[in-house]
Amino acid sequence: MYENFDLTMSVPVLSVTFLAVTCFLSVTVPILAIYLFRRKLHSSFQGLLFGIADGLTLEYMLCNILWMLLLLIPLFRTQPLAYIIVGLILGCLIFEGGRYYMISLLQKYHVPFSGLFLFAAGVSGINSILRVTVTSFESFVIAITINDTGLEVLAREAGENAAAMLESIQPMLTCQPYVYLINGLDVFVNLLFHISATVLVYAIFTKRLPNYFLPIMIGLRFLFELPGYLYTYGIITNVYLAEAITILITAATAYFAYQTATIEMPDELATLAPLQKQAFPDFNANIRKNSIRDNANILSHKNIDEE
Repeated sequence: MYENFDLTMSVPVLSVTFLAVTCFLSVTVPILAIYLFRRKLHSSFQGLLFGIADGLTLEYMLCNILWMLLLLIPLFRTQPLAYIIVGLILGCLIFEGGRYYMISLLQKYHVPFSGLFLFAAGVSGINSILRVTVTSFESFVIAITINDTGLEVLAREAGENAAAMLESIQPMLTCQPYVYLINGLDVFVNLLFHISATVLVYAIFTKRLPNYFLPIMIGLRFLFELPGYLYTYGIITNVYLAEAITILITAATAYFAYQTATIEMPDELATLAPLQKQAFPDFNANIRKNSIRDNANILSHKNIDEE
C-alpha cells in the first residue's frame, strides 16, 4: 500500500531548526516593533487596537470567508489561476478600503501621526501570528513527532490512512530547509509593507495624494500578495523567485511611501522626532567662575542698582 515510501526518512535537523526560528521571529518581531514604536515614537495604543481589529476582522476573518464563498462557484474549483486573481482583487479592495476606513477612525479620535506605526504593527502582527506562527508551529510539532516516533510506527498506527498521511508529509521530508526560513523573512517584509501602505493611505485620506492613488495602492497590494498565492497553488514552482518578487514590490512601495512622506508630509515627520531633554543647569560651573566673595559682591551691587 505504501511500499514506495522510504520509512527510514526523517525531517532534516536544519528544517526543524528553521521552523523553530520562524516561530520565534513571527512572535517576537511584531512585539519588538510595538515596543520600539511605543518607546521611541510615543505612539498611541489606540492605533494598535485599531490595527489588531483590522487584522482580525478584515485581513483574516472576512478574507477567509470570501475565499470559501468563491469555492462555491464551479469555475474556481477547476481554474486555480482565476480563483487566485478574482479572490485577490476582491480581497485587496477589502484590505485597502478597510485600511482607509480605519485611518478615518484614527483621525476621528485624534490619534497622532505616530499612531499609524502601531496601527501597521497591529495589522502585520496579526498576519504574522495567524498565518506564519500557526502553520510553522504545526509543522514544527509534526517534524518533531516524525523524528521521535519514526515513519514506520506512524504508518502502522495510521492503518488504512497511512498512504494519504505519508503523501501529505512527504514535502516536509524532501524540501530544502531554507524554504522554512523564508517564512521568517516574510515577517520583516510584511511589517515593512504594512507601514508603507499605511503611510500612503494616510496621505490619500489627508489629500496629500490625489484620490486616484487609492486604486494604485490596491494594485500594489495585489502585486504584493500575488507571488505567495501563485507559489502556494503550484503556478510558480520556485519559492525563491516568489519571495524575490514580493521583496521587490515591498521595496518599491517603501520607497514610494518614503518619498511621499518627506515631500508631502514634513510636518507629520517632524512630530516623530523624540523630544530633546533640556540639560539641567550647571550651577557649579557658574560658582567656579568667581570666588564666593566675588559672587556675593556681584549680587549686592545688582541689588543696589535695582534700588
